[in-house]
Amino acid sequence: MLFAAAMSSVIGSAYTSATFLKTLHKSLNERSNLIVIVFIVISTMIFLFIGKPISLLIIAGAINGWILPITLGAILIASKKKSIVGDYKHPSWMFIFGIVAVLVTILTGIFSFKEVLQLF
Repeated sequence: MLFAAAMSSVIGSAYTSATFLKTLHKSLNERSNLIVIVFIVISTMIFLFIGKPISLLIIAGAINGWILPITLGAILIASKKKSIVGDYKHPSWMFIFGIVAVLVTILTGIFSFKEVLQLF
């Protein structure tokens, strides 16, 4: 069961990372399969040398928890830029709730990450 959990995390994060990286440059887009393979090999090496698979899975989950506030923050910033949204007016109440959500997730991320670091 633990092996399956590790493999699903590694393969999923490898594919996600490759998807993000290939948007950065045309040459990375052409090598997306290689990026996935390299990511899986590096993840396997980390697992073999560090061990502690449960701790590594928890850390990976904690790091993934930072994706929400970063992405939502970027979307909120973009929602106020006329060059991006044109004449669209994002409702102020939604923007405020979005900022609150970003702050809450950042704070919970900080608190949980402090506890995660104690695993090592």
